[in-house]
Amino acid sequence: AAASEPVGASDIARQLGLPASTVYRALITLEESEYSDRFQSSARYELGAMPRLLNRALLRRFALQRESAPLLRLLAEESGETASVSVRLGWYSLRIAVAYGSHDFYHRDRLGEVTPLHASLPSRVILGALGDSALMQYWAFAEKYFKPTSAERKLTHSSAQSLRRDGVVIEAIAASSEKAAVGAPLRNGNGEVIGALVLHGPIVKSGATSAPASFLSARKSLEASIAAAPQRFASPFAHLNPNDIRIALPPSPSFD
Repeated sequence: AAASEPVGASDIARQLGLPASTVYRALITLEESEYSDRFQSSARYELGAMPRLLNRALLRRFALQRESAPLLRLLAEESGETASVSVRLGWYSLRIAVAYGSHDFYHRDRLGEVTPLHASLPSRVILGALGDSALMQYWAFAEKYFKPTSAERKLTHSSAQSLRRDGVVIEAIAASSEKAAVGAPLRNGNGEVIGALVLHGPIVKSGATSAPASFLSARKSLEASIAAAPQRFASPFAHLNPNDIRIALPPSPSFD
């Protein structure tokens, strides 16, 4: 799954320290169950259809994905920018729904993307809304596994302050020094944050303290649905200790 290009049995055997014959038999089994495919009928392998189906099945476990889809499409059509919803998964955020805007030519904001809670705008929105006690627990976890930089800590602190002051997080984007993206937490009826709604493109002026009315209306609608059926929108992983959830991330992720 982490390979940048299709790999052969000998390459996998060398990486795992296993006999090539053992790896080849395993690859045949994986191919028969559609977990792997031969690349263009060659002796090299890539992921098959089953992992993609499992990914989709995971995202469908979150009722918020289906509920948010129409609202995200409206936001993307109105603004021309990408709109997304991410949910908390332990000390990570998982992007479960995306609607791409017409202004986006290259979509960095991928469906299913996972980042630590300090490492992207949706993540920082969730983390900033968790409160001081959870923030301390998170930094202990992050220091152990991610080694966040001082700049990342400063940006996360700034996001938390923005949430307390304005109820939204507005962050400048690399493509424009004058425009910013906007994010806001999604809470259940008890006030607990379960996710984040984000418009990723240059949607407001840098230094602004409020989000577009359509964005705030979409958040209000989603939170009303969540409050009306709390069990339906509860995370299937909420019962797990966040410290026990470890997700393998790309070797050199970009947290810009």
